[in-house]
Amino acid sequence: MSSSFEDHFDEYDYYNFDHDKHIYTGHGGKQRSKREAGMHTNQFDPNGHSRKIVTKLMNSEHNKRVIKSK
Repeated sequence: MSSSFEDHFDEYDYYNFDHDKHIYTGHGGKQRSKREAGMHTNQFDPNGHSRKIVTKLMNSEHNKRVIKSK
């Protein structure tokens, strides 16, 4: 915006700009608010990479069975 255009804005215009920014933003995450979407993100797993470890163990067991059957 040019400065000559902004000369006509008052404090209420700036308030409306900030208010509209929150109302008309994209609805990411099933129509959730930003706070609610932040609450439902991936949670910290204190066990570490548990899914990666489980997959590795399952694959090693599968490979052991395949080698025994040959």
